[in-house]
Amino acid sequence: MPAPKVRLVSHRKTIHGWPTDSISIDFYKGEADNVDASPSQNKCKPNLILIFIPGNPGLIEWYSDTLVKIVEQLGVGYAVRGISYAGHGAGDDVIGSADDHKHSFVNTSGHQDVVGTKMSVSWKIEGQIKHKLSWVDDVIEEWKVEFRTSSQPTAELPRLIFVSHSFGAYLVQHMLLRRPALLQQTQQIIHLMPFIRFDPPPLQKTVLSKLAHSYEYTIPMLSNSVWALTSTLPRKLIDIYLNKVVGLECDKGRKITLDVCTHPNMIRNHLILGFEEIRELPELTNDVAFRLIGKTCPTSILFCGCPDQWAPLSHMEELKELKSKAQISNIHCVYMESLTHDFVVHP
Repeated sequence: MPAPKVRLVSHRKTIHGWPTDSISIDFYKGEADNVDASPSQNKCKPNLILIFIPGNPGLIEWYSDTLVKIVEQLGVGYAVRGISYAGHGAGDDVIGSADDHKHSFVNTSGHQDVVGTKMSVSWKIEGQIKHKLSWVDDVIEEWKVEFRTSSQPTAELPRLIFVSHSFGAYLVQHMLLRRPALLQQTQQIIHLMPFIRFDPPPLQKTVLSKLAHSYEYTIPMLSNSVWALTSTLPRKLIDIYLNKVVGLECDKGRKITLDVCTHPNMIRNHLILGFEEIRELPELTNDVAFRLIGKTCPTSILFCGCPDQWAPLSHMEELKELKSKAQISNIHCVYMESLTHDFVVHP
């Protein structure tokens, strides 16, 4: 019998009331080259599921190739589930209508669900946390349907490994602190260049803070300016610029970037969430969160080599100092010089 093969399946599901792109990566038995030829009973049962939460812009497509390679390296017994952010993606059904954007732009608190529209979750921080928790619930329920049989009706649930990038780390921390049972099911947390506090160099901090606190004016101005530029230039010319000038050599990464930059509502969704991150994230390390999570499972954090205003090396040094003083525990920091914060488009 041939060895099981890894297959990626893309989904567009309604999560917490909003169409959302997600992916599943599993090992399948058999020789078929596409998942349609391999029914679900040929899927290998995973004992460990990697739950991947991306950064902002939260498009899971940017990460899919990397995640496939990770599962192939780990082997049978592992699987991946990944999701985009609510309101982030390609297509008007995912990005939203004008009414959706009006609500998301006006309701800056993000604590109330929408009334009277199909969108039952805000696109800002609070809403994204609720959205991801609903998705994880769906992932666990799907596993029960697929792998709990009449002979094993109470088969033990798989252990989870949460993997996040950039702002996804902040979402993961808050998800696990709100759901103690989910934290108990988690075996490991891995943060890639986590954006969990806002403390860049002084000049960047001043400029970004002013932009974020004037969001009523800056978001329309920036989103309309980008759209005006990209809508007047041939797509091929923008693609060449991204490749030769910006250095995005990955064809898939450039295509996704073009899809984002040429849709004004997607630009707006990204900025609405991004400016709220700048306004709301703390300047100092949330040592309480690390301490509470560390009582249950370990956290590994990867920092990159290039200058990174979202997860600078000073944050790594501070975490190490807190650990040396026994203020936090069960945490391991790693520095990788060859890595960049935007590794998915600069592999």
